[in-house]
Amino acid sequence: MSIENLRYNLTEHMKRVMFTYENFKLLIHPEFFTSDLVERLEDDLDLMPEIPSTIDDCEIKFYRYDYKENIYTKSELLVFILASINKEFDIYKGIDITTGKIHWFLKNGNLIYDPSLAVITSDNLYLKRFKILRVIKNEDVLNYIKENNNLYRFYHKGLFSKKDNNFSIDFINNIKSRFKDNVEKQYELDDDKIDDIKKFFWHNYFLKFRQVLTCERLSVLKENKIAIHPSVDKSILDDISKYADVIYDLMKTEYDTHVNYYHGTIGNCYALSIMFNLFNGDFKLIQGGIPFVDKSDGNFYQHSWLEYKDVVYDPALRIITPKDLYYKFVEKHDEYSREDTERMLKRIGFNLTHFKDFLNGVQVGKDETIRYRSLVNRVDSDEFREEGEKLLSLVKLYR
Repeated sequence: MSIENLRYNLTEHMKRVMFTYENFKLLIHPEFFTSDLVERLEDDLDLMPEIPSTIDDCEIKFYRYDYKENIYTKSELLVFILASINKEFDIYKGIDITTGKIHWFLKNGNLIYDPSLAVITSDNLYLKRFKILRVIKNEDVLNYIKENNNLYRFYHKGLFSKKDNNFSIDFINNIKSRFKDNVEKQYELDDDKIDDIKKFFWHNYFLKFRQVLTCERLSVLKENKIAIHPSVDKSILDDISKYADVIYDLMKTEYDTHVNYYHGTIGNCYALSIMFNLFNGDFKLIQGGIPFVDKSDGNFYQHSWLEYKDVVYDPALRIITPKDLYYKFVEKHDEYSREDTERMLKRIGFNLTHFKDFLNGVQVGKDETIRYRSLVNRVDSDEFREEGEKLLSLVKLYR
């Protein structure tokens, strides 16, 4: 079986006769399309530094596009580089049962990543072709490299001398150092980067914005959890988890409304921040917005978040970050205690929104509907007072 057909067979990928470039991508078995581990892996590949070509002039790459078959013979080199960076994978030494040749790959649970084939697939498919001979646990990878100097042969002819004993471990440590530099560059912030982020706030659901505010990897930010800046005491997450599920239950049970603090949060800033302020008054409700610039003119993204001591918790963006960093991008206009919020809801009812703009008849979220205008006209009505008091009584009950 050719390498080309082997890649298709291992991933159940159908060869494209149109859009043939897809045949040369990293092929991922459908079972793993939404895997967090695959997200992390692809994040690592994006940040991988340039790796020297081998002695036979083979370009060493972890292919995501434009796969070239000559990389297949470099499986050992590739797996040791990747495993030294990504601690989720163990290294497997195997043998191709059809050719009898040694082949190396990476495994985590039932997921197998073979960088020399540029495939991600399941072990029940992969192990029909490759038999396992040895497992090197990730924690033993560096010791294995030190003891065996096994990457030397990819860059030198003949046996290594005493002075070359450390070639492989020095080679790997150099790659790890440059990879770390690439990771840290993502978090660097200067005026140009601030301006660039403001131009593209919505790109990939605020990913770059959220990254500089938390110093987290992009793969982590795609997960359904709250990202926290390394300088912030992580015990704040306990304060949040104490009420997150209770608020979700209240809103789902009483209003059939989805208010989840870990999933689907983008675009739901008002409900998330207002409800949390009602449950925990130590978190002050803040409203204002994010100024940004599109291709034609200036704009302002109305927004709502929370302050707790010296940090900001933005439940819509699922981030916790120092105030001084957050306010490099965001404008704070109004601050509300829990009592302020309670008084406001008695005036505007079950309208979890930008308070000041709603009271002033300003469109919130560019809502131009007749229904919205009619809501604005009912501020301070008996109907709204009853709606607000009902919500506050439910909060007291659930709290």
